[in-house]
Amino acid sequence: MRLGWMTAAAILAAGGAAAKMVTPGMDRSWGKPGVTLEAYRADGLACAREAAATDLSKTDPARALVIASRLVENDPTIGAGAMIDPMGSAQAGGDPVPSNAAAGIVQNIGPGRQILKAGDIMKARLESCLVRLGYAKFRLTGAQRKRLRGLPEGSDARRAYLHGLASDPVVLARQKLD
Repeated sequence: MRLGWMTAAAILAAGGAAAKMVTPGMDRSWGKPGVTLEAYRADGLACAREAAATDLSKTDPARALVIASRLVENDPTIGAGAMIDPMGSAQAGGDPVPSNAAAGIVQNIGPGRQILKAGDIMKARLESCLVRLGYAKFRLTGAQRKRLRGLPEGSDARRAYLHGLASDPVVLARQKLD
């Protein structure tokens, strides 16, 4: 099995696809007093696209995944064609990498952690965009969270409910987060 920088890129891309990781939080949302539903949707979409377009290739998570990929790629015990001379000595060709080296590499690098870090970078870009467009983060009350849980994700009803909260100056003033 040959792994390389493309593997790292694919892992990071999969992280980006897991959009649920890039949210304001279970009890938070974003709003702007008086914003129309059309502007609310357009702004959210524009900021989501900006965050999704973030170049992660030169970030620490990408570098860590590339390093892990290269270490696994160079493990002679992995994949077809890997040849180890069981009679070879340390002086003749060095010790072969133990068969559990790939697992150790994965554990040390922590691809899941790196993907979460990449998600944090994208979330920061999303939030920066929303702030630039005049939005502020606010905390949902228990009753608001309960109502939201009853509305299917991605539905027009859920979007309309969130917009109603997000555009209400009273809600924003009472529940604004710093």
